[in-house]
Amino acid sequence: MFGLSWSPPTHPEVPIPPQITRSYIATSSGPLELLSAVPSGAPASSKTPLLFCHGGFGSAAVWEEWMVYLSQKHSIPCYAVSLRGHGASWYPSYFRMVFMTGIRSLASDLIAAVDHIMRETGREVALVGHSSGGGLSQYIISEGLLGDRKVKGLALCAGTPCFGQ
Repeated sequence: MFGLSWSPPTHPEVPIPPQITRSYIATSSGPLELLSAVPSGAPASSKTPLLFCHGGFGSAAVWEEWMVYLSQKHSIPCYAVSLRGHGASWYPSYFRMVFMTGIRSLASDLIAAVDHIMRETGREVALVGHSSGGGLSQYIISEGLLGDRKVKGLALCAGTPCFGQ
């Protein structure tokens, strides 16, 4: 008889390019991985920061090439978050992730990243979401979960759903 077995990954953090830094956002649930690529040289204060959100089986690291390109070539501050259970963010138990982590839980992770970047930069962010990260971005906007906070824009890269909420 085969039993279901699961445990959080114990591998070390994946190396990142030198133009990117890794930090963690403290949340009441656990720490979320945040990758940052802030332009060198040119002042970034006039540019809208981009916050990238990965799809269902990704992590912040899937955005590294775009973050380096946009920050170094176009002086755009770029950030990417790994939602709970992804990348180097905290991992819930298998049962909690599968049966108790709904869209509102994941939305709270993305909102925590929006809040963190807005506090750090003093600017509204533009969200960039791929696949379910695009759907999650649409969700937090359409459901009014940002409260009185505003986002500057939304870009969907093969977002799911691709037709809005």
